[in-house]
Amino acid sequence: MVGFSRGICRACLLIVVLAAASLSARADVMIGIAGPMGGSFTDIGRDIKAGVEIAVAAANARGGINGEKIRTVAVDDKCEAETGAAVANQLIGKTVKAVIGHACTAAALPAARVYAEGGVLFVSVAATNPRLTDEKVGAGVFRLAIRSDREARAIADYLGKHFKGKRVAFVHDGSVYGLGLAEQAGKLFTDGGGSVAMTESFTPGEKSQNNLIGKIQDAAVSAVVVGALQADAAVIAGEMRARGLDAALVGNESLALAEFKALAGDAAEGTVFFLPFVDKSRPEAVNLILSLQERQLMPTDTIFTAHAATEAAIAALSKGGDLGGEAAFLRKSGASTVLGKVTFDDKGDWREATYAPQIWRGDAFTPLR
Repeated sequence: MVGFSRGICRACLLIVVLAAASLSARADVMIGIAGPMGGSFTDIGRDIKAGVEIAVAAANARGGINGEKIRTVAVDDKCEAETGAAVANQLIGKTVKAVIGHACTAAALPAARVYAEGGVLFVSVAATNPRLTDEKVGAGVFRLAIRSDREARAIADYLGKHFKGKRVAFVHDGSVYGLGLAEQAGKLFTDGGGSVAMTESFTPGEKSQNNLIGKIQDAAVSAVVVGALQADAAVIAGEMRARGLDAALVGNESLALAEFKALAGDAAEGTVFFLPFVDKSRPEAVNLILSLQERQLMPTDTIFTAHAATEAAIAALSKGGDLGGEAAFLRKSGASTVLGKVTFDDKGDWREATYAPQIWRGDAFTPLR
């Protein structure tokens, strides 16, 4: 009996050891979070991180990915090309299965190449340069943001509706993005019968744009379209109003950042800019809004898109298989998210993406009806 009991004990011990080994072999699924976690774009990095973490917490409460817990690791890409590639390699080293983030195209482009080579699913939630998907660096590169070439169309449509027959100035900071936006919007406005009074570049980072403002004043325009980042746009807004110019100021989505309002002050009033349309009224949004209230966070568009991107990535990863299978799932089936059903075209762009005009009123901006 003693020998028999010992045999049973050994068998039990073996079962326990095998079970423990099985549990230890089941590794957590790692999802990377990448974005600007400091500097002028801190708000965007913070919101990307919040959106991903809330989505991951909800998924883990439902059992994770096929029973495996999801963990996150965040990196700061500083919105820089070299840093973007470096942190992408760091995330590859941490065996991430997917990465959400990289708001700036400068960081997103080199990072996308790293993820493609490493077989990692990548969903950017804010990089708008068409090159991110046009260059087709890998099947697993997706964008849950709207392409900037659609922003020019949105601006031109707005101008055609409100400023047709009036003189409009187009100014830019000389960057690839700023120049491209101003030139594209100007051409589309002209093609629609609009009148481009001037197209002018300026040196970014200056404390004053006095020369530029003088040219705008001489051109006697009704609206000024600015292709520049928030700090330069704030300088232009402030000096226009200081001179008594009442021309409407129309800009890109960087004018939604709190830094623009802080720098421009009262001169921000009435500034129109364009953001991707994010429907926060859907039933799926209720739990996310409650989670944001608990964290004392505003329900920003970036949080919503980061949350949706994470849901899409988790849905793809849950199908198992390799990157090719995950990418095929997102292109063919799409995923149910806080934004509703999200689908992607052959390039990896979000099919449902559209721009909507916003306007600064007081200390907040609201949709322009």
